[in-house]
Amino acid sequence: MAEPRVIDGREMSPPEPLELTLAALETLPPGEELVVLLYCQPLPLYTVLDQNGYRHRAELRSDGTNEIRISKA
Repeated sequence: MAEPRVIDGREMSPPEPLELTLAALETLPPGEELVVLLYCQPLPLYTVLDQNGYRHRAELRSDGTNEIRISKA
Protein backbone atom coordinates (compact mmCIF):
# COMPACT_ATOMS: atom_id res chain seq x y z
CA MET A 1 0.00 0.00 0.00
CA ALA A 2 1.32 3.43 -0.93
CA GLU A 3 2.08 6.17 1.56
CA PRO A 4 -1.04 8.32 2.01
CA ARG A 5 -1.10 11.76 0.44
CA VAL A 6 -1.11 14.44 3.14
CA ILE A 7 -2.71 17.86 2.94
CA ASP A 8 -1.47 20.08 5.76
CA GLY A 9 -4.11 22.78 6.03
CA ARG A 10 -3.11 24.00 9.48
CA GLU A 11 -1.62 27.27 8.22
CA MET A 12 -4.06 27.79 5.32
CA SER A 13 -7.07 30.09 5.28
CA PRO A 14 -10.52 28.73 4.45
CA PRO A 15 -11.67 27.60 1.95
CA GLU A 16 -8.22 26.53 0.64
CA PRO A 17 -7.94 23.28 2.68
CA LEU A 18 -11.43 22.21 1.58
CA GLU A 19 -10.72 23.02 -2.07
CA LEU A 20 -7.39 21.11 -2.02
CA THR A 21 -9.04 18.14 -0.30
CA LEU A 22 -11.88 17.93 -2.81
CA ALA A 23 -9.42 18.16 -5.73
CA ALA A 24 -7.28 15.39 -4.22
CA LEU A 25 -10.31 13.15 -3.70
CA GLU A 26 -11.06 13.28 -7.44
CA THR A 27 -7.81 11.39 -8.12
CA LEU A 28 -7.71 9.20 -4.99
CA PRO A 29 -7.15 5.59 -6.10
CA PRO A 30 -9.34 2.88 -4.54
CA GLY A 31 -7.76 1.43 -1.42
CA GLU A 32 -5.64 4.50 -0.70
CA GLU A 33 -6.09 7.11 2.01
CA LEU A 34 -5.92 10.88 2.00
CA VAL A 35 -4.79 12.47 5.28
CA VAL A 36 -5.87 16.03 6.07
CA LEU A 37 -4.33 17.96 8.98
CA LEU A 38 -6.31 20.87 10.45
CA TYR A 39 -6.72 22.79 13.69
CA CYS A 40 -10.52 22.65 13.44
CA GLN A 41 -13.38 20.20 12.89
CA PRO A 42 -14.20 20.60 9.18
CA LEU A 43 -17.96 20.10 9.38
CA PRO A 44 -18.60 21.17 5.73
CA LEU A 45 -16.03 18.60 4.59
CA TYR A 46 -17.71 15.84 6.62
CA THR A 47 -21.03 16.66 4.92
CA VAL A 48 -19.46 16.44 1.44
CA LEU A 49 -17.74 13.16 2.32
CA ASP A 50 -20.94 11.61 3.65
CA GLN A 51 -22.93 12.73 0.59
CA ASN A 52 -20.34 11.28 -1.81
CA GLY A 53 -19.69 7.89 -0.23
CA TYR A 54 -16.34 8.44 1.46
CA ARG A 55 -15.31 6.96 4.80
CA HIS A 56 -13.52 9.22 7.23
CA ARG A 57 -12.19 9.05 10.74
CA ALA A 58 -10.77 11.89 12.77
CA GLU A 59 -8.27 11.76 15.59
CA LEU A 60 -7.23 14.68 17.76
CA ARG A 61 -3.46 14.71 18.27
CA SER A 62 -1.83 16.00 21.46
CA ASP A 63 -0.66 19.17 19.67
CA GLY A 64 -4.27 20.12 18.79
CA THR A 65 -4.08 18.87 15.21
CA ASN A 66 -7.18 17.16 13.90
CA GLU A 67 -5.99 14.30 11.65
CA ILE A 68 -8.69 13.19 9.21
CA ARG A 69 -8.14 9.99 7.24
CA ILE A 70 -10.36 9.66 4.17
CA SER A 71 -10.90 6.71 1.85
CA LYS A 72 -13.46 5.59 -0.70
CA ALA A 73 -16.24 3.50 0.77
